[in-house]
Amino acid sequence: MVTFILMAVGGLNWGLVGLGWLVSGSDWNVVHMILGSSMQLEAIVYVLVGLSTAWVLIGHPKECKMCMGGSM
Repeated sequence: MVTFILMAVGGLNWGLVGLGWLVSGSDWNVVHMILGSSMQLEAIVYVLVGLSTAWVLIGHPKECKMCMGGSM
């Protein structure tokens, strides 16, 4: 559940960053807006999001019914 939440935060954040640049040329980085005063804490959040993504990608074939040959 923690990895899912971190991946959702990371995905939504990157979507907002891209949308912000496309719409107004500004940075809508929510993680930076919330934790901007602490660059180390912001970096830790990004590392945790990356580790969560790696964890899900590595474990995905073991848990996915489609990848295991089953049906949805």
